[in-house]
Amino acid sequence: MAGAACAIRLRSLGVAVDLVEKSVFPRAKVCGCCIGEAGLKVFSQLGIRADVLDSGMPTRRWCASLAGQRIELSIPEGVAISREVLDPLMMNAAVRCGANVSMNCTAVVKGSTRDGVSVQLDQNGTTSLHDYSCVVIAAGLRSGNCSGLLPWTEVPHGPFGISVMASSADVDPGVIYMACNEDGYVGLVKLADGRVDVAAALQSGQASGAHGDPITRVRRILSASQFASIELSEFGTVMTTPPLRRSRRAGHGRVLAIGDAAGYVEPFTGEGMTWGMQGGIAAAELIASPFGDLNDVGDVWDRKLAALLRRRKRTCRLVTTALRSPAACRIAAGTLRLFPSLATPLLRSMNKA
Repeated sequence: MAGAACAIRLRSLGVAVDLVEKSVFPRAKVCGCCIGEAGLKVFSQLGIRADVLDSGMPTRRWCASLAGQRIELSIPEGVAISREVLDPLMMNAAVRCGANVSMNCTAVVKGSTRDGVSVQLDQNGTTSLHDYSCVVIAAGLRSGNCSGLLPWTEVPHGPFGISVMASSADVDPGVIYMACNEDGYVGLVKLADGRVDVAAALQSGQASGAHGDPITRVRRILSASQFASIELSEFGTVMTTPPLRRSRRAGHGRVLAIGDAAGYVEPFTGEGMTWGMQGGIAAAELIASPFGDLNDVGDVWDRKLAALLRRRKRTCRLVTTALRSPAACRIAAGTLRLFPSLATPLLRSMNKA
């Protein structure tokens, strides 16, 4: 999503773009499938808000099980949409804007100098070498070390993510469910096609793994929550991620990283996708700036991205850390049950465009 957003914005600024995607769409991906109000504003910028809303399920309520208590809050307008639907929408928008899109293609940065970036493309058994004035890496959580150009400043660690589609008549449309305990948290949301997206962040490590396979652990979290009556069935393929938390240098020379490739905390209710798209747009505007120097655009981007997301990631990290603290959950649950309006400033902060 970050890469497509960057490509769409670059084309709107008159910059020629080759957009390389290793997969063939549509394809499933580990994702919570929820976009908040800030994400919808980004879709408006990209010209696809109406298409997204037509293809998704509107979300207006958040229902959480915290410390044995059920909390329900109204949330700003959002949408639940599967990546099998959303990613092709964004890719098609990039094509309409004039981006040259290559699917089922892998790209490897072979070298970067003051004059440009050399990239090897492999597609359908054919290998070719191309030179670019600038390269933006949007390869997600499995982006590796970016050919050594963008080293980790915080190596991948912490919880891992899982996602699976299921069926349930007990999950109400328009509601985002979240259940939390010391093993992690599980989110449920109904999609427009009737399926339920089940997404979770679970503790990693040998001790946590002894609790069972990911689906067993998800069921255990739900059964101990206020959502124990929700029956899930017809599970699809279980997808997992590497450990989620990580940070890296986001740019150097003529190479930039955006989206999950640039770092990750544990966002929920759509922050991760929104941050990725916002970063993609900001990177495009930096690259196309008539006052910039592409020789150092990556170094400028490293500082700019940190400033762009610092406050938002700090808020999200505090919330996800609190969700794993029984004492913090009890305090939060009791307070929100009595004074639900206290959540408004947090929701407003998380949904700023």
